[in-house]
Amino acid sequence: MCKCTMENINSNIIETVVIVLAVILVLFIIIKIFTLPISIAKNKNLESKDITTIRILTWCGLLAGITWLIALCLALSYKEQNKD
Repeated sequence: MCKCTMENINSNIIETVVIVLAVILVLFIIIKIFTLPISIAKNKNLESKDITTIRILTWCGLLAGITWLIALCLALSYKEQNKD
């Protein structure tokens, strides 16, 4: 028979909460890293067509990781636009 004491139940709940929070944190970090080229492009005030190119390459990186690297290189190499 299972000895379900209050201590065991509380321990299981705490473990579950910690695991769920860890998974959420890891997913948040992955999303932030994944969208890094888009953030860089927006912060550099690039033209709309350049941002669109970087956004498309970034999302294509889900299927082929190399396109994410290309998007990152483009975001870093494009010249910053002046706000006039």
